[in-house]
Amino acid sequence: MKMNKLLIGLCALGALYTSGASAEVVQDCVLSGEVIGVNEYPSDTLRVRFHDIDHGAEANCNKLKRRSMRNRVDANITMVGLELPLGSKVTYAFQQTRSDTTWELLSVQRPVLLSVND
Repeated sequence: MKMNKLLIGLCALGALYTSGASAEVVQDCVLSGEVIGVNEYPSDTLRVRFHDIDHGAEANCNKLKRRSMRNRVDANITMVGLELPLGSKVTYAFQQTRSDTTWELLSVQRPVLLSVND
């Protein structure tokens, strides 16, 4: 009887430990950059080149900062219902846990095209 309770307790503790470890934030960054490519079909992705990387609130982003020192940081990001022209300035929040990566669009500045009609 005591052994069953001990086993149940250890299983519950193990489940809590596993779920907590997989939700640990590894990187949390705010990245600013420019849209350099749009692929509407078949994958609906934006190609963004980032030039500014700052720490987020939950973890540092040293891995991305090290990558940016070697060369520019580019990313392919899914465009869920977005229509962003080339040259748009964007700011994204990037968060990586041990099991998942998320991108959240924070701001957009579209280029202004001026034309003169004579």
